[in-house]
Amino acid sequence: MTRQREKVDQQINDFLEICDSDFLTSFFYDLIPIIELYDIQVDNDWVKDAVGEENERTVRLIRTVYLMSRLASFHSPKLATLNIQFKDLWKRMERSGAVEIE
Repeated sequence: MTRQREKVDQQINDFLEICDSDFLTSFFYDLIPIIELYDIQVDNDWVKDAVGEENERTVRLIRTVYLMSRLASFHSPKLATLNIQFKDLWKRMERSGAVEIE
């Protein structure tokens, strides 16, 4: 293993110490409703069914603002810390071969 790869592996471990399972669970718990809001099936659009076609776009946008604001409020401090402490870690992971890029 190269020295660069060892350093990247250590940074991954350090990242995971800060970004533990409790944080990830909480983050995804708050992120999933945003994804579900836009997971539109041809025959099943729960937003349109709940509010009608006229109000569907407005309700979806208002709900998006609410959910994004909530996500930012609860998680931005830790995400900012991760970004500062591990600036461009994803790039180093790609270069070192720690992840496969599709």
